[in-house]
Amino acid sequence: MQYNNIHVDERYSPILEPNLYGDNIFTPGVTFNQAFAAGNPGAGLVRVYRQNPEPLVKPGAPAQKFTHADAANSLLDIRLNNAFRVSRAIYQVQANSIAYALADQTLSEAVAGVKQGWTVSGLACLISEGTSLPGTAPVTAANIKTTILDARRAARKAKSSPSVVLASVDAFSAMLEAAGSEFTPGINDSMMLSGQVGNWLGMTWFECNATEESEASYFDHAGDPQTADLSKVEFVMYDPAAFSIINNLELMRVVDSENFAGSLAQVEFNTGYRVTGPARVTVKKRA
Repeated sequence: MQYNNIHVDERYSPILEPNLYGDNIFTPGVTFNQAFAAGNPGAGLVRVYRQNPEPLVKPGAPAQKFTHADAANSLLDIRLNNAFRVSRAIYQVQANSIAYALADQTLSEAVAGVKQGWTVSGLACLISEGTSLPGTAPVTAANIKTTILDARRAARKAKSSPSVVLASVDAFSAMLEAAGSEFTPGINDSMMLSGQVGNWLGMTWFECNATEESEASYFDHAGDPQTADLSKVEFVMYDPAAFSIINNLELMRVVDSENFAGSLAQVEFNTGYRVTGPARVTVKKRA
């Protein structure tokens, strides 16, 4: 670089400009169920018992004998068949000639990329295995309250208890506009301040910019590849207990390479996704 006829020094900042990644919307116990991971470390397949539900018992006359029926159950498979894997080469001559910790930063970026893919695949599972609402009219600030209440009404009549809404950026913005017009001090304060997570109509809302992805994929519990167009999804309303994710972290490391002078930043973990109660997951899509 020159100032007129003088060459001036050039320096590189050791502080990096951060990259942009999608929101991390999946938190155990909050937006998904991790209970079935307990006691199953390293398993490739977790089989979950489901006791057959008891039908509505009607009253009978007193002083009668019991009528016997056999107990029964079924099995749900959660197959850990989604492998997220990244390996990045860092040559020592590069690491020695740069102002920041190249290997550590490369590992951090690999973790962020894997986490983003993990989130998108989880959302694809929710959308593919949940129950779609019949209407495809786009959500607006004028109709979002009615749309949400209609979806909640249908879920409650089906004996589901939805407590979480994952909303697209457009749907979340419409919700903020509607909630702002009906502002309730002390209830909507935190939501209006953060603009990302809040409570409205009895449910916790999360803004989900992963819905900007036009194509997402995952392997289902049968081992079959599935794809979903997330860009058509406006919101997913569900009971987090009905969506299970099981993770096995295999490795996350910076290791010396045997093939060149340098190191490898590597991340790998395996995940199983399963909507264990499709009737408890409601998906709203637009045309």
